[in-house]
Amino acid sequence: MEQILIKSIINILRGRSLFLVGMMASGKSFTGPNLAQKLGYKFIDLDSTIEKVAQKSINSIFAEDGEKLFREIETKCLKEVIQYPNLVISTGGGVVLESENWGILRQGIVVWINLDKDIGLKRLSSEIEKRPLLRGDNFTQKYDEILNSRINLYSQADIEVKVKNENVDDVVQKILIELKRKII
Repeated sequence: MEQILIKSIINILRGRSLFLVGMMASGKSFTGPNLAQKLGYKFIDLDSTIEKVAQKSINSIFAEDGEKLFREIETKCLKEVIQYPNLVISTGGGVVLESENWGILRQGIVVWINLDKDIGLKRLSSEIEKRPLLRGDNFTQKYDEILNSRINLYSQADIEVKVKNENVDDVVQKILIELKRKII
């Protein structure tokens, strides 16, 4: 049954890439490789690509060069990856902030992994130092501010998949079902 679903999705996609968007810790980087494998696509983690291009960590980019330069590099990397078909691309949570990026994202299919807020906060509580936008006094308040500033942008995705405690395979299955439902 799953093979039939996947085959029909591949036929409908015709090489269009999938962009995974959502808040930090929503599982984009974990879900992406599994989804790509199921579809016979390649996987690209945009944040890793940015680090390779900049030759430094995202934390270093934010600390030394600021968010503005980070967003410029992010857009350049997006412009490069969209040139290749058959990709699943895990994006950074803020990719939706730049209107120029939407022109690139719309060349593929945008999938919003909408993680339950409480689960997101729990996942992030142990890795605040890795998240430059969450540093400071009240990380829950900062998370809320970021989410509130992006939620209307995330909601413009082609597909929304709500996630709570599902494992990666279950999230991939939800994405496949929504792809089939939405793009036929």
